[in-house]
Amino acid sequence: MKSVAAAAGIIAVCYGVFVFALWRARDRDISRFVVAGGPGVDPREVPPGLTVRKDLGGYDGMAFYRLAVNPFTHQQKEYGIALDNPPYRQQRIGYPLIVFLASLGNARWVPAMMVIVNVIALAAMAAIGGALARHFGFSGWWGVVFPLYPGFVLTLSRDTSEIVACMFMLAAAYALARERWMAAALLLTYAVLTRETSLVIAIALAIVYIKRRFPPITFVMPIAVYAVWQIALTLIWRRVPLKAGAPAIAFPFSEFTKFLAAAAPRRIVLQRLYFMESLYLALLVIIVILIWRRTSANVEWRITWLFYLAISAILPHTIWLEDFGFLRIFADLFLASAVLIVGSRAAARWSTLIASAVLWVHLARHVVELH
Repeated sequence: MKSVAAAAGIIAVCYGVFVFALWRARDRDISRFVVAGGPGVDPREVPPGLTVRKDLGGYDGMAFYRLAVNPFTHQQKEYGIALDNPPYRQQRIGYPLIVFLASLGNARWVPAMMVIVNVIALAAMAAIGGALARHFGFSGWWGVVFPLYPGFVLTLSRDTSEIVACMFMLAAAYALARERWMAAALLLTYAVLTRETSLVIAIALAIVYIKRRFPPITFVMPIAVYAVWQIALTLIWRRVPLKAGAPAIAFPFSEFTKFLAAAAPRRIVLQRLYFMESLYLALLVIIVILIWRRTSANVEWRITWLFYLAISAILPHTIWLEDFGFLRIFADLFLASAVLIVGSRAAARWSTLIASAVLWVHLARHVVELH
């Protein structure tokens, strides 16, 4: 178990250094991770300790901050912040609820706690991933593969929910591997309440249930709780959350191809960065295809991966405008890929680790320089 603890420690140090560097670059103001700004914010009414930037339009972390101050709000505008899409935002209550509890309901502590919760979740992801690697018969050091996804740099820099959701998804994966069905059901349920795309895993479990015959509560609980939460939010906001946030779709892989072609010239910094990120995502898919029949991961993860690949393939043009859009969404596909890869050949694990680490360092430096 020393290797598992060491993997968690390494990840905590790596992300701790990144947070410290970004905090210094942002004038030592932890509330700037929220990226509060835009017409939906009144600087005169926000809680003390939150910096509002007049030169920025705001970002998703602002909605998570607002919900972390009051997770079960029924008001579109409160604490000086208006939720742009209340039912869609509130369906992802998992991350802000943890922050609310950790900050003891004190709004002044929320900005710092949003960052702390994400860093702790990343370290926990390394530990859980290491335990899963040991279950597959490999060293616990391989747990570092999971939290080194470069997209988590972007999530951490803007206080969004992908890290916490993936941590609960990975914990559910470990519980499933150990056949701890009730634990898996509870963990997966919370993952769904953190990010609704986690529901794909429950659907995959429902598909394999016919063959494997494990307790149905494993997939019934997350689906049922999700349905109840959707109904509750529909009654509150008079709009179905899932429908409120449903994006348009594109022809499979067409937008990715256009994005890669636009980045290929690599004449400017962003083109070079986007080109690296595009090749990284393509590499993950290729690695999974190569190890498809050589992984120790349960069959539901192959089905989950196919679902996430299909979703990623039809993302619209609006998602491919910047990496803060597509890398955050690809977190689900990465997690499913990592579960399959960590349970496979050493060459696949090393290729994924090296590619992830190189892009992680490059992207972390870029974000700090960008502020």
